[in-house]
Amino acid sequence: MKKLNILLTYFIALFFFVACTNDDDHLKLGDENSIEKPVFEQSAIPNFVIDAKTNMSEKVGTWSWSRTDYNIQAAPVYTIEVATNESFENSLVLMTSNSNKADITYKVLNDAALLFVKESKEITLFLRLKTGLNSVGTGPVFYSDTKSVTFTCYVAFPKELYMVGADFGKWDWGSNGIVALTPIQNNNGEDGAFWCVRYLTAGNGFKWSQDKTWDTAFGKMDSSIGFTNDKDGNAIVAENGLYVIFVNYPDKTIAIQPAKVYGMGDAFGGWDTGKYPFTISGIKATIQTSAANNLRMYVTSDAIDAYNSDWWRHEFNIFDGKIVYRATGGDQAAVPVAAGKKVTLDFNAGTGTIE
Repeated sequence: MKKLNILLTYFIALFFFVACTNDDDHLKLGDENSIEKPVFEQSAIPNFVIDAKTNMSEKVGTWSWSRTDYNIQAAPVYTIEVATNESFENSLVLMTSNSNKADITYKVLNDAALLFVKESKEITLFLRLKTGLNSVGTGPVFYSDTKSVTFTCYVAFPKELYMVGADFGKWDWGSNGIVALTPIQNNNGEDGAFWCVRYLTAGNGFKWSQDKTWDTAFGKMDSSIGFTNDKDGNAIVAENGLYVIFVNYPDKTIAIQPAKVYGMGDAFGGWDTGKYPFTISGIKATIQTSAANNLRMYVTSDAIDAYNSDWWRHEFNIFDGKIVYRATGGDQAAVPVAAGKKVTLDFNAGTGTIE
């Protein structure tokens, strides 16, 4: 019985020791006045411009901060938060670290900007340091003074562009009926523009997206040529017809203009541009060859002519009954054709015949 009492006394004493120790730790964590708060410092180049030629890995400054001692055996976690307003409404986490400094590179800041914008533009980012015992923020959480940096971010032009609408996939991005626009380079061989040729029905709307989602969908840019927008922001034309739809990211311009379809080369009589036009009737375009040779064709519009004067950059041909666009590639395979053959194109169906 005596041994039992001694053992019971031991466990009771142990319980109070642990409880007191834990209480002591909680007291230390809860006493913010006993913790030295971190000081957040920023040194960065102001008002710079990031573009396609920028070395994104180049360092443009540093963030640094004093270490925080929470008086326990646990390392604090430092989080840099970023926002586009000083109130940090809808702020996001830029980076998390156990260190007390971080390099600022063009890429770090550009990636931060792309959390908020989808186009190249001047932007001011606001930054602050959040300190806690983990990323969730155990123990007293401290926020630093706010820093800011203003610069022009860079959004690379998309590599792909798609069109959806009442007549193109019935507004379903998952449909096979959506249109994949063809990339085209300007006279200097630079990317950033797309085109397609389609028969459009007056009043039937459509939009574009680089990744086939409504998050990136748009119905206009800064300049609209040859079309308007309905109340839902969809692009519409006033008259039925065969049009070239030209989306020019560098100039922030969309032009929808009547299509000009031409034959080119010895199968039609020569190599002069704009001399051998197709006859356009409704949704179809037709032409007849005048000599036995290789079939070559191209589409253009006023906007494309101004952007790129090389007809072959918007060339296409017929392979196995399908229209195939040259895009930014090299010469297409030769398509021999006899004299007196009727060539018929249906751009909406993507088909062509030689009869």
